Amino acid sequence: MPKTSVSLKTPASHSSGGSTAAHPRALLDFAAELLGGENPVLEKIRREIPEKGLPPINIGPEEGKILETLARSCGARKIVEVGTLAGYSACYLARALGPGGIVHTVEYDARHAAVARQNIESAGFAKAIVIHEGAALDVLPRLCSEGPFDVCFIDADKANYHRYLRWAVENVRSGGLVIGDNAYLFGKLHLAPEKAGEDAAGVPAMREFLKTIADAKLFSSCAMIPTSEGMAVAVRR
Repeated sequence: MPKTSVSLKTPASHSSGGSTAAHPRALLDFAAELLGGENPVLEKIRREIPEKGLPPINIGPEEGKILETLARSCGARKIVEVGTLAGYSACYLARALGPGGIVHTVEYDARHAAVARQNIESAGFAKAIVIHEGAALDVLPRLCSEGPFDVCFIDADKANYHRYLRWAVENVRSGGLVIGDNAYLFGKLHLAPEKAGEDAAGVPAMREFLKTIADAKLFSSCAMIPTSEGMAVAVRR
């Protein structure tokens, strides 16, 4: 979180000193339609998020498809999501599950969890998604017995990303994926904490998160998918 659309960036040229240029929204929308567009039920859930009084900080449909594709690529049957909000991303993860698969999603805010339950029911994933209410640092230890997990998707408070990752390191199987959204920290990742405003606590946490997924002793590979918010992905060794 946050955003509801994605602006992918690519190098302008090898002689530009590494500068980037954003693709036009029209091009991104055109490509998205070629790839099948957004599921109507999930589109309704996404569009109604602010109407239901929740902050519009969910992932967008492009990122949802990335999540689904990544989860499918490793044959995911057991997934943990940290940060449910309205259940939109959990539904994309559930679409990737094999028979009998399950998504455990953790949500701190009880009101958000209630909305997510309604949305998950309307999307037809009530049997595939379990919402756990409470602070993630309290809930995650109780999920260890359900593992090992194939995917852990982290999209919650940025100041604890490094702590959530420590749990994932211990509970995601070899060959499984750890995915972190907002890895650019809203454009503040490279700033000194004192210049990051309300995201000051997230600067050292996100840097530790990224350094850890780059640790070859723990992960066999890692990459940043250059969505507008940055989606970091790593494969557990």
